[in-house]
Amino acid sequence: MNHKNQSEVLLWGFYDRMRPKEIEAILQQRPIAYLPWGAIEYHGSHNPTGLDSIKASHMCMDLAKIIGGLVLPVINLAANLISSYSGVNFPKHSLEFSEKLVRMLCEEYFEQLVIQDFKIIVLLSGHAGEPHLEILRTVAKEFNLKYGDRYFWVFAEFDVVPDDLLVANHSALGETSLQLYYAPKTVALDTLPNDRAISLEIDAISGEDPRSSTKELGEKIVKTFLNNASQRIEELIQIYI
Repeated sequence: MNHKNQSEVLLWGFYDRMRPKEIEAILQQRPIAYLPWGAIEYHGSHNPTGLDSIKASHMCMDLAKIIGGLVLPVINLAANLISSYSGVNFPKHSLEFSEKLVRMLCEEYFEQLVIQDFKIIVLLSGHAGEPHLEILRTVAKEFNLKYGDRYFWVFAEFDVVPDDLLVANHSALGETSLQLYYAPKTVALDTLPNDRAISLEIDAISGEDPRSSTKELGEKIVKTFLNNASQRIEELIQIYI
C-alpha cells in the first residue's frame, strides 16, 4: 500500500495484513505505529456501538496515508463508559473494563512496540471517558521519560481541532457527523425523537443536538484533524527519526 505525496513516496500499511519484508520496508522509512483505541459502547439509538473504534481506526489510517507508518488493529477495550454515569439507565450494549486493565494493556502494548523498534507511537483514543483517557495520557508520559529516544503521543481527535469545530461529545453533533462521513450506512438519525429535546439521561447524547449532523461537517472535521495532526507528527519525525 503506497501513498504518493508530491515527489516522495511514503509507505504505509496495516500491520496485521502485511508480511515481514513488507513491514520491515516501511519501518526503514517510517518507524511510526498508529494504535487506534476504541470501545464497544452504547451510543444511543442512532449510532453503532463501535463508533469510537470506527472513528479512531479510520483517522489513524488517514494519517498513515499522509505520513507513512503502520496501523495496528483497533483496541476495543475501554473504561468509564456512558452506561456507568449516575442517573442513566441505558440498555446493555456496552463492554466496560477496569481502569487497571486499561493501564496494563497500554503499558504492555507500548513495551511491545518498543521491542518492534517503532520510534513514534501515535495512540488515538476514540473514547474520551475519564479517567480512561487520562490513564492513557499518563502512561505515555511515563514512557516518554523511560525511553528518551522515541516518542509516545496519546490524544483524542478534539485535541487538535478548534473548539468551534469539535469538542468532546458523546454521540452528539460532532461524533455523529464523523460517523456519517466514515460509515454513513451505520447511522439512523430517524430513530431520534422529533417532538422533544435531546438529553443524556434518555438518549445517551452529551453535546450539541445530533439531529443536524451532516457528512459535510464530518469531512470538515476530518480535514482539519489530518492537517493539524500530520503537522505535529512531522515535527516529531524531525526529532526522533
